[in-house]
Amino acid sequence: MDGSQNREATKRRDETLVERLLHRALESLGRAVDRRFGLAPEASNQLTTSLLIERMRRLIDERIIEDERRGRLAPHVMKLKIEWGTHTDAPEEAIEELKNEVLAAAIDHINDQRLRTFAPVRVEVAADIFTTGITVDPSFGEFEEEARRISEGGADTPAESKKEIVLVAEIRSPEGQEQTSLRVVPGGPRIDIGRAADNDLCLRHPSVSKIHATMAMTREGSLLLSDAGSTNGTYINGRRIAYGEARALHDGDVVNFGEVEVRFRRVEEATAG
Repeated sequence: MDGSQNREATKRRDETLVERLLHRALESLGRAVDRRFGLAPEASNQLTTSLLIERMRRLIDERIIEDERRGRLAPHVMKLKIEWGTHTDAPEEAIEELKNEVLAAAIDHINDQRLRTFAPVRVEVAADIFTTGITVDPSFGEFEEEARRISEGGADTPAESKKEIVLVAEIRSPEGQEQTSLRVVPGGPRIDIGRAADNDLCLRHPSVSKIHATMAMTREGSLLLSDAGSTNGTYINGRRIAYGEARALHDGDVVNFGEVEVRFRRVEEATAG
């Protein structure tokens, strides 16, 4: 082997070594980002980035709607929800990297399926008090109402997507007792609780803040409760909920908003609309 061949072989070995080292560095960076966002695979209830994207693809497919004029329409807004507290702790470049990865995966999936969208695909990042770790929730964004009308007009709309849960709230305060009902949709709008009249559940007592707490129901039907920074606190079975914490709420739990006690129970399911 002459000198030129030796130099070429050495160059190829060096290039291969650099590639291997770069690959290891990228893998290490990926694991670090996953750990930073609570996505490390060590715990069974956590997600890897690849599993997060796979779930996003499945949700996109589940929410496709059929439009006679435009064909099959997919959600174009990927809501990247990061656990409250984790969002502020994570470096900005890590969030941006994850955002770009989600965006690229969403665009590729929509193009591969020959789907159309109301608007260009985008990713919206937000800290969310009801999220553990990180999730991606595809939606139609500003076209949600139009998408709902199209979906309700189609013959293949699954009835499960319209289910409402009826909650009875038994309220006890120093002034007396009363009962009211609330309708919630799994994965739908949140329920605001407080003293102000425009809350979904209005508790007219001076110990209750104007906007005291918030409830949300997951798509799986779990009810979560969070304090909204109230003055006198929100308690479940005597334990105060820290601001920024969301806790599961079950039938029979005693909830205190200031001096007002409320028990929530599910009584039936109804079809929305």
